[in-house]
Amino acid sequence: MDSTTISFRSSRFADTSFKIDGERTATSTAAGDRGILISDDGERRAETLRNITYKKRRLRLRPEKLDDSLAAWIPVLEGEDADLDDDLQATLDSISGTTESGKRKAYTSSDNPMQEFREVQQNILNEMMRLCGLADSIDEPKCALCSAKLDADVNEPAELVPEAPVDHRIFRCSDCGEFLQCRKCCLERHSMMPLHFLKVWNGGHWTNITLKALGLVYQLGHQGGPCETPNLVVRTLVVIDTKGVHTIRYRRCGCARSDNMNHVDEFIRNAWYPATATDPDTCAMFRVLEVFRLLNVVGNVNAHDFVTVLERLTSGVGSTGMVKVPDRYKAFLRMARQFAWLQGLLRAGCGHNPKGIAATQPGETAVDCWGCPHDGRNLASNWREVDPKYRTIVALDANFKLKNRIRTNERDDPPLGPGWGAWVDPARYKEHLKKYIAENDVSTCIAFAALAQKETRNTTGLRVSGVGAAVCARHECVRPNGMGDLQKGERYANMDFIAMSSVAGFDGMELTFSYDIACQWAKNLHERIRKLPEDLQLDFDSIHFQTGLPVWHASSHEAQCANLNSLSFLPGIGKTDGEGIERLWAELNAFAYHTKHMGLGHRADTLDDKINYHNWMKNLGQAHALRRKLLVAIAERTKQVAAWKEVNKSVPLEVRSAWQERVDAFLADRSLPNPYLLSAKDGPTEADIRADLKNDEEKAASTGGAALHGTSATAFLTAGLQLEDTQRRIKAEIAGSTLVTADRQSKIQESRMALLAKLRPFRALQQIYTPSAIAAMERMERSRNPDAPPVKAENLRLFLPSDLTEAERATCRDGLPEMEAKLREAQCGDALVTLRARLHAKRHVLYWKGGGNVGGQHGATRANSLVGQISDRINATASKYNQARNALLKLKGANYAPYFKPLKDSDLTLDADVKEDNAAAKKKLSLIAAGKGGRTPRHIAGTSRTVLSWIWASRGALDPDESDLHHSLRVEWARAKARKTRWDEEVHILREEMRRVMRYLKWETGVWGARAASSREGDLPAATRAGQEAYAKKQASLRRNLRAFFFTQLNVSLGDAAAASVLDDVEGGDLNALFEEVQE
Repeated sequence: MDSTTISFRSSRFADTSFKIDGERTATSTAAGDRGILISDDGERRAETLRNITYKKRRLRLRPEKLDDSLAAWIPVLEGEDADLDDDLQATLDSISGTTESGKRKAYTSSDNPMQEFREVQQNILNEMMRLCGLADSIDEPKCALCSAKLDADVNEPAELVPEAPVDHRIFRCSDCGEFLQCRKCCLERHSMMPLHFLKVWNGGHWTNITLKALGLVYQLGHQGGPCETPNLVVRTLVVIDTKGVHTIRYRRCGCARSDNMNHVDEFIRNAWYPATATDPDTCAMFRVLEVFRLLNVVGNVNAHDFVTVLERLTSGVGSTGMVKVPDRYKAFLRMARQFAWLQGLLRAGCGHNPKGIAATQPGETAVDCWGCPHDGRNLASNWREVDPKYRTIVALDANFKLKNRIRTNERDDPPLGPGWGAWVDPARYKEHLKKYIAENDVSTCIAFAALAQKETRNTTGLRVSGVGAAVCARHECVRPNGMGDLQKGERYANMDFIAMSSVAGFDGMELTFSYDIACQWAKNLHERIRKLPEDLQLDFDSIHFQTGLPVWHASSHEAQCANLNSLSFLPGIGKTDGEGIERLWAELNAFAYHTKHMGLGHRADTLDDKINYHNWMKNLGQAHALRRKLLVAIAERTKQVAAWKEVNKSVPLEVRSAWQERVDAFLADRSLPNPYLLSAKDGPTEADIRADLKNDEEKAASTGGAALHGTSATAFLTAGLQLEDTQRRIKAEIAGSTLVTADRQSKIQESRMALLAKLRPFRALQQIYTPSAIAAMERMERSRNPDAPPVKAENLRLFLPSDLTEAERATCRDGLPEMEAKLREAQCGDALVTLRARLHAKRHVLYWKGGGNVGGQHGATRANSLVGQISDRINATASKYNQARNALLKLKGANYAPYFKPLKDSDLTLDADVKEDNAAAKKKLSLIAAGKGGRTPRHIAGTSRTVLSWIWASRGALDPDESDLHHSLRVEWARAKARKTRWDEEVHILREEMRRVMRYLKWETGVWGARAASSREGDLPAATRAGQEAYAKKQASLRRNLRAFFFTQLNVSLGDAAAASVLDDVEGGDLNALFEEVQE
C-alpha cells in the first residue's frame, strides 16, 4: 500500500507527525506520537499511537521570520547546478601554470635562489667589509649634516665632558643611517632620540660609544624638548629597548606642565614603563614589552632568554665582565607581566568602565568565541522559537603536563585579576575543594587511568599536578572561567567546578558536554552539582542536557559504551568531534617548562595571556575555517545523501518504519536497546561460525577432488568454473593470514598437482567446445620466454569463453557463451549472499570481542584467529565475485547488469571493524601531532565519512533465507542514517555559525562605539578622555573592517568559495590540499 505523509499540530498531543515512506517528517519532541497510513483513494487504513515522552519542541519559524537581518542570508550559496568537484577542478586547471606549448619559463631567482646566492656571495661579502670602514669618506671625511670637516686620524678619549673644546671625531648612528656625523650634530639630532647606539672612529676602526658618554641629558616631560624650568637634578636611568639595554641621564620637568604628574606618570607619557611605582631606576619601552609579549605567546620565548639576547645586543662580551651591562632580568619579568595584564584590560574594555578596574566581572577579560551562541550578542531576539541549532557544545578534559612545583621561599603572589579571565576564581575554588570527600567510584567501562589515579596520582613536590579546562568544542576557544588547577588526578570535585564555571549563567536551551570519561562523569552529576555554589548550578529542568565521548577517545571504550555515548550518534551537534581540546593542549604544553617554577599568580597571568591570544587567533580564522569546513561538509553531505537514498529504497516500507521507531525510541530513552549496535542474540555463536567454516573446507575439498562427469556443455562449463575456484582457493591459502608452515606448503603442492590432473581432461574437452582456445594457448606458449620458470598451476589461464575475444568466441559451440554468462550471473548473486553472511559474522565477532567478553590471552588469541579466518573467507569470496563479474561484462558488455557493481576494499569494511577504528584513531592522532598548519594524511579515512556499501542494498539483501542479516543491515542502516543526518546538521550549523560571527562583530562594533561616545563625558582629564575615545574608535573600526572582510569571504557562491580555498592552498604551497580533502 502506497502511503502519504501528513503532519500537523494537535490539541490533544504536543506534536503529531505521520510517516512518509516510513520516515518521521521531523525530529519530534512530542509527548505522544500518532501515525496514520492513508491509501491513495483517501480511505483510512490504520492508526497507531506510540507514547514516547519527549521535551516540548519549539515551533519552527522560517529564517525570514526571525527578528534579525542576517537570518535569511545564506553564506556560500549553492546554485541549482552547483558541482563542487567541477568548480575545484576548473580552478586547479586555471592556475596550473602549464600551456600546450611546453614548459613554463624558468627563473633562477625563484627556482634555485641559493644557487644564485653562491654566484654573488663574494660581492656581498666585500660590500659588508666596506661598511666596516669609512667607505667613501676615506680621503676627506665630513659631517653629512653640517659639512664640517672631520679628522680620521684623531684618537681622543672615549668619554668627553660636555664643556670640552671642539671635537673632530667621526660619529655614526646605525639607527639613523650609515652617514657620518660630527659631535655637535649628533647631540642635537639625538636630543629627542636618546635610545640610539652610536659608534665613534678611533683612528683605526669603529668602536661603541653612548650618548650618555657624549654628555646628552634627556629632558623628561617634553619628549626631549626644552623645559622652561627643568629640575636641576640629573638622574641616571636604565632603559630597555628592542636593540639593547641603555643607560641614560635625564632631568625631570619642573614647569607647570608637570604639576599634576608624579614620577611614574612622566615615564608612562613617554611610553616608558617603570619597573617600580616609586623612584624607578629602570624602565622598558612599550615597544619592547609588546615585542616580548608576541614572542612569548607566539614563539614561547621566555623572559630570561629574551633579556639575554638584549644583553648580547648591547655588548657581545658583556658576559665576561669586561663591559658591564646592567642586569635587569627580574625587573623586566615584573614589567612584562604587568604590561601584558594592562593590555588585556584595555582590550576587554575595562579602561572605559567609569567604576574602574575593581568593577571587572568574572570572566570579563577573557576573549569570547565569536561563533558560539551568546544571547543578546549574536542571536536573534526570538531565537528560542526556532529549531535547536543554537546548541552550546563544550569539551572538557585534563592536562597533566602543566604542573607547578612547591617553592619554599615564595611570597604570596595572587593573580592580578582573580577569576577575571580564563581561570576560575581561586578563592571560591579552594573553598569548594575543602568540602571534597574522596571518591571511590567503580568504573562500569574500561579501567581508565583518569579514574584510577584521581586519588593516587604521584604529586610529590608539586602543588599543582595539572589543569582541567573547558573549551568550545567546535571552535577550540577556552571558555571564560573554564580552567582550573588540579591537586591530584582528574577528581570530579575539580572537573565539576570547572565545567559549571565555564557555563555559569547559561541562558541557552541546548547544552552538550564532550568528555573522554563522560560515561562515568555523567553518573550522579545532578547530585554533585547541587553541592556547588548556587550561581554555578545548572537548571537541568529547563535545558536539554547531554554528554558524549569524543570521536577518537570513544574507540578506547567498550563497544557498548562507545556506541551509547559517541558524539556521532547524538542529535543536533553535526560532525563535532570533541577533540579540539587536545589541540589546545598541544599548544599550551609548550608553556609547561617555564611556568613550572613560577608563582601561582604569575603562572595564571602568563597562561591567561596565552589563552587570550589563542582565542583571538581562533576568532580571526573563523571565516576561513568555517568556509573550508562548509565545502567539505557540503561535498560529504551530497555523498551521504546519495548513498542513503540508494540503500533506503531497497528496504521495504514496513521494515524502515520499524527501524525508525526503534531509533526514535532510543534517542528519547537511551536505556532502550541501542539500534547502532548488534546485541549478542542478533548474530551466530562462535560454534555456529566455526561449524560453517568447517563445512566450507569440506565442500572445497570434495569439489577439488571430484571427477569430471559427463561431456555436456553444462558439464564442461561447470568443470571450468570448478577449476577456477580451485585456483582461487590456492591463491587464498598462500595469501591468507595464517603462517605458511612446511605442512601447509605440502598441502598447497598437493592441491596444485590435483589441479593439473583435472586440467588435462578439461583441455581435451576444449578441443571440442572451444577450439580457438587451443590455438590461443599455442600462441601464448610460443611467445613465452623459454628460460622463464614454468607458470604455477594457480596462475594458468583456463581460456573459458569469457577469456576469448569476440572473434574467437564465434568458433565456440552454439550457445556456450550465453550459458557461461548465466552461470557467471548466478556466481555473482551467490557470492554477494555469502559475502553478506561473512561480514555479518565478522561484525558479530568484533562486537563480541570488543565488548569485554574475551578474557585472558588464550581467549584473545582464539578470537583473533577466528576473525582472521573469517577475513580470509571474505577476501576469497570477494575475489570470486570480481572474477565472475569481469567475465560477465566481457560476455555481455560493459553496461550489462548495473546492479552488480565493482567491489572495492571499502565495501568489505564495517564501522565496527578494528582496522577502521584504528584508522580513525590514526587520523586524529596525526591531526593533533601536525600542529599549526599541519594536515591530516589523505590516505586515512575516519568512520564519519564511511558510506554504507551497495552490497547491503543489492538484490536479495533482505531475503527471508537471510533473516540473521536483517540485524546487521539494520545496524548499517541506522548508522548510515546517523551519518547522513549529522552531515546535514553540520551544513546548517556551519552556516549559522557564519551568521553568528557576523552578528558578534556587529555587536562588538556597537559596544565600542558606545564606549567612544561615553568617553566624551566624565570626571577624568580631557586628554585621558580623548585617549579613551580614540582607543574605542580604533577597536570599533577594527571590528567593522573585520566584519566587512568576513562578509566578502562568506557572501560567495559555492564555486567561488572552492576556488578561493584552492588559491589559499597555492599560496601555502599545497595546491591539491582542498581538492583531495573534498574528494576524500
